[in-house]
This record gives sequence, structure tokens and C-alpha cells, in this order.
Amino acid sequence: MKTILSVLALSCCMVASAKSQGYQPQYPYDPYNPAPQQQQSYQTYSSTGSSYGSSNSLLGYQSLEVRYVYNDFKGDDRLEGDSGFGVDLKLELMKPLYLRFGLERITSKTPDAEDLDLTTFSVAGGAFIPIGNRFHIFGEVGARYDYVSEELENVSTDDFYLYIRPGVRFAVTDKLELALSLLFTNTDNLNERVIELNAYYAMLSWLDVSAGIDFGDEINSFHLGGRWRW
Repeated sequence: MKTILSVLALSCCMVASAKSQGYQPQYPYDPYNPAPQQQQSYQTYSSTGSSYGSSNSLLGYQSLEVRYVYNDFKGDDRLEGDSGFGVDLKLELMKPLYLRFGLERITSKTPDAEDLDLTTFSVAGGAFIPIGNRFHIFGEVGARYDYVSEELENVSTDDFYLYIRPGVRFAVTDKLELALSLLFTNTDNLNERVIELNAYYAMLSWLDVSAGIDFGDEINSFHLGGRWRW
């Protein structure tokens, strides 16, 4: 009997201690809403000594990104390298789902001074899986539509096609994110397969600058831009 009473007393003491420290158990573990951690968790600090905050703000899925793009048509003497732009909008649904809307524009000229103006509209649904606090695996499935202002050889004026994009995102620090993704499409136009490398650096709690390279089977693209997060 004394042993039982001793065990009960010890259990009550442990529960009371946990309550006094504000501990809330969370079972099973939820990667989308992890249990609160103590303040000594990994953080980076600015030169003034103030904390910048959690890296999770970088790895969000509510953002608007705008970028300038230079396109290099590799191994193709029919088209000259030229500028373009891209816009991406991400909207988070119930975790772990999100929507993505995109707009891309490619311009170029042929040796015969013909203009290529290719505009791509895209929409996709995506899902992500957090692996720890700083690493995400994601995937997208969507549709794209190409509109070309002039009919050129080997370029369809109207092309509707599907795509998938698996990838990973890694918050190296609380201000720096690196991302890698693979784009696979069944287009009849340019770039059926693309390797996408991107880096984002947080200038403010809601604003990032970005740089990236896309290695395609027909076009290599180099881009600079900005990303607004909320």
C-alpha cells in the first residue's frame, strides 16, 4: 500500500510540475503544427542583436513573386536570346494543400527579324510535407496554356498541356532559402524538362529578393526578382 501511495504522489508531483511549466503534450506528432519549443531553439540574429524569427515564415505558401528573366535558346540558331518576365501567386488552402497561378512571357527574334512572343498561363494544385522545421518536400500537378502571337516553325500558336513539379525547399538560415524542383511537361513547344534552382534572401519580414537558374532541354533561363510573403 505504501508503494502504491508513493507512486501516486510522485505522479501527481510530475503532473503539477509539467502544468506549472506550461507543457502541452501533442500526440501523435503533427508536422504541420509542431509542439511549441523552448526559446533556445536554433535562431539567427541581426547585427543589432534582435531575433529575426522562425524560418517557417520563409517556407510559407502565401506569396506573390515577380521576376525578370533572360532566356538563352541553347543550340538554336533560329532564335536569339532575349528578355521576359514571370509572375507566380501561391495561395494556401487547408494544410498541406495550396494553389499556384503563373504567368510567363518569352520574347525573341529569328534571323529573319520575325518576332516570337510566347505567353504561358498556368494553374496547379500542390501539397507539401514538412521534414523538421527547415525542410519541405512539395509537389504540384497542373495545366499550362501557351499563346504565341506569330506562327513560327516548330512553335504551336496554341498549346494546352499538363505538367508535374516535384521539389524541395530548405531554410539554410532564418533569412536564406534554397529551392530545387524538376518540371516535366508534355508540351509541343519549348522545354519539356526543366531543372529549377532558386535562392531567396529575406530583406524584411515580408519581402525577399530572389535569384535563380532554370536548365531546360531547349532554353536556359536566368532570373532576378522579389517575393512578397504574408
